[in-house]
This record gives sequence, structure tokens and C-alpha cells, in this order.
Amino acid sequence: MLKIWFHTPSVGEFNTVKPLIEFVKSKNPNLVLSYTSPRAEEFLKKQPLVGKVYKLFPPLGFKVKKLLEEEKPDVFILVESDRYPALLTAKVERKFIVNARISERSFKFLKLFKSFYSKWFNTFEKILCKDAEDCERFRLLGVKSSILHPCGNLKIVSKPKKVEIKVNFPPEKFVIVLGSTHEGEEEIWLDAFSRIRQKIPNAVLVVAPRHIGRADRVYKLAKKKFPNLAVKRRTEIDNTFWGDILIVDTLGELLGFYKTANVCFVGGSLVKVGGHNLLEPAFFSKPTLYGPYIFKFKDLEKVLVNLGLAYKVQNETDIIQKVVGIFKNPPKVLANLENLSTRIFSCYLKELAF
Repeated sequence: MLKIWFHTPSVGEFNTVKPLIEFVKSKNPNLVLSYTSPRAEEFLKKQPLVGKVYKLFPPLGFKVKKLLEEEKPDVFILVESDRYPALLTAKVERKFIVNARISERSFKFLKLFKSFYSKWFNTFEKILCKDAEDCERFRLLGVKSSILHPCGNLKIVSKPKKVEIKVNFPPEKFVIVLGSTHEGEEEIWLDAFSRIRQKIPNAVLVVAPRHIGRADRVYKLAKKKFPNLAVKRRTEIDNTFWGDILIVDTLGELLGFYKTANVCFVGGSLVKVGGHNLLEPAFFSKPTLYGPYIFKFKDLEKVLVNLGLAYKVQNETDIIQKVVGIFKNPPKVLANLENLSTRIFSCYLKELAF
């Protein structure tokens, strides 16, 4: 039985590659995991998917050598972008990089040491990139085209859990769901909703604050802004919501609300938080709005925009125009995200046939 070593820099990369780890473990349970971020230690050591977990911080040669001597892995799978020499030069018979990426900034740095990185990258059997643009950056660093494959972004393979909610909306309603909102975003949307209702009288607004402790404040804000509309808390509703604005003061139901929506907004993006998971509403093929501050999910933005699933809004005026536009002319989704997810995962399984 092969011993397979996965290296995930931190928690985000682990979650990205988790579907692949699950599949590999179902066929070959002899797995070892390493990581470099000190912040990932507590989380990764609790994961039941892997056996022994190694902390490679700092990622110096003697630490990698110890892992190799103790575990003697047959296969090394490096996830994303840890490019420390000790990892790239690890002496393992079969080596792969998955969800490989090189940012513009990193590319400029790597070019300065092209002779080294070209040699190190070419010791890998295959480098499976998140898109063709990343493959091209590797090629420009001197990596052989024959080992480069643009399989796609593994983040898309992580499907959201199925969540059913006990709240439904009358079929004639146009439901707008705001997910994971932060302070400052609700005010913008409530101002926009006032004008949206003039153009879409049957519009309903659902607001799910990122932190449930803010739900009461958002409820009071909505009541003050719209004294003549029916504003309710989620905990007050058992089945059909006939009102105008619903404030979600419960945990674990956001995906269910996304599923029922006509249009969604992912919070943390109109304020400088960096955004939240754009994939959650997109997996239900919902037109998804997001603000300019999406740096935590920048790599997904391009994919979802190209699929006709995501629309950037800068301010209240943008929000109104986009929502009314979607109401009048529902966009055509260019590809089903679930089908795309299957194609991406199949590519990784095919190229990693060990």
C-alpha cells in the first residue's frame, strides 16, 4: 500500500483539498499531513482524515528530512503555493502539485531565481493548475509544458451542505437574500431596498447578519427605516413568510435561504472585510451580487463572473440597477456549477492516477 503525504500550508488549503483527501483515503488510507502555518495546528490535528500530522514551521530542510525518514512516503502532493526549497526538493519518488497557482507578485519574485525554481518544479511528475493563466506562468519560469495541466480550481469541488428550512415564501414574491452581512452593509441595502420596492412592489428582503448577536440591532434598524412594512425575526416565523423584511436570528439556515432566493448578496464585500463564500449561493445557480472588497475569494470571482453567476456592485445605485435588471431579465447561467465541479474533480483524479 502506498504512503501518501499531503502538504497543506494552512486551514484554507486543507479545506480546498479535502474532497481529494477523502477520495484518496477511501482507496488508500495510509496518509500523512504536514502544514506550515502555526495558526493551523489546533484545527489540523483534530482532523480524522489523516494519520500523523507534521508541523513544518519554519519549513527547513532538517524538518522535512525527519518526516521523510519517519514516514518514507511514496507520493508527495503539495497543495497550492508553498514554494520553500526544502519542500520542492523533497526526495519522494512521485511528486505532484495540485491547485497550483502563481500570483503576479509571486511571479516577479520567482523570475529572479528562475534557474533554481525551473529545476525544482521540473522534478514534479505533474503540476495541476487552477487555470490556464497559472499554467502559463509556470511555463514562463521554464517548467516543461508536458507536466502542466489546467484542471481547474479545487475550491469549486467543495460543495455546500444541504440545508432545508421551514420558512417559505409566496410564489409571487421576489426574494432577495443578504448573507453574512457586516455593519455598514445593512444600511446600504436598506436604503437601496426602499427604491427597489418602488420598481418591484413584491420584493422581499431577507437579511442574515454574519454574527447572530447583531440580529436584534439590524431588526431595529429595519423597523426604524420602514415603520409601515412588516419586519419580522426568523424566530417569529413557523412556515410561510407573508411580510416584507425578514431578519435571520438563527444559526445554520443561510444555505436554505440562498436556495429559496431569486437574487443573493454575499456580505463582507461592501466593507473592508474581504468577502465570504461566493460559492454558497452560486451552487444553487443564483445570481449573486458582491461588493469591491472580495480579496479573500478573488480567485473565485473570475470563474463565477464568466459563468454568469456573479455581479459586482460598488454602491447603492449599482445595487438597485443590478437587482431591477435581474428582475426584468433573469440572467442565463452559462454552466451548471455542479457539473463544472464534477469535471474539475474528474481531471484531478485522472491526472493523479497513482
